[in-house]
Amino acid sequence: MRSGAIEDVKADDVKFGTSHDVKIRWLVTKDDVKDYAVRKFTVKPNGLISHHYHKYVETLIILNGTCRICVENKKMDLKRGDYIFVDTMEKHEIMNPGDTDLEFICVINYPEDMSIKTIDKSCFD
Repeated sequence: MRSGAIEDVKADDVKFGTSHDVKIRWLVTKDDVKDYAVRKFTVKPNGLISHHYHKYVETLIILNGTCRICVENKKMDLKRGDYIFVDTMEKHEIMNPGDTDLEFICVINYPEDMSIKTIDKSCFD
């Protein structure tokens, strides 16, 4: 068993594609359990997680703020209490259109290939 305060977990910059103003905290990793990970993201106002895809699945649970997400060219806004499941290889991009921090929990599985493939063109253009 392991527990702790989320804010005590190291926050790293998200650094792929055109991502900016985004921090990630790895709360549960394969050091804890081999099948899944739990991460907390903080996206500053106007921050962006670049258009991308990967082999792992993701479930995002919105804690605070507004999340504008585009999955396979379908755009939607999510708010506190909403969630979305993004399947393997689905192209997606996330931005914070609000004036407060967007915070969400993201649960993923661990396939052998954890690489992220970026897409040059934004889904929001």
